[in-house]
Amino acid sequence: MSPCVLVAEDEALIALTLSDMLEDDGHEVHLASDGTTALEAAHRLGQALDVLVTDLNMPGLTGEDLIRALTIYRPLLPVVVLTGSSPRGGLEQLRKDCGGHGPLTLLHKPATSRDVLAAVRRATAEADSFRFS
Repeated sequence: MSPCVLVAEDEALIALTLSDMLEDDGHEVHLASDGTTALEAAHRLGQALDVLVTDLNMPGLTGEDLIRALTIYRPLLPVVVLTGSSPRGGLEQLRKDCGGHGPLTLLHKPATSRDVLAAVRRATAEADSFRFS
């Protein structure tokens, strides 16, 4: 079964590039162009969702708001944040602000495809370890 990844990214070219890259790596990918749409998709996917890849700066519901909303019912959901504007305080502050207890990775745009794939693979492996522990 292919790992299920939800990509929340408002820049269409970046979203399509991420989708192609992740699909080529064997992932099932769902795209959302903003945080609200991503939250709706996450609810639809339920426990099938393995990893969230999100930007922080999106119209409507921000990436931080999206992560906070998802951790209410999926506190262990692995998240890969891919953003052009790093949050103040970096990863540790982001973790405090967003809550949750799952793996959280922070990548800065422009990130290499190798870095993104490695982060998603790690997150998927960590999701499996939480699921089967």
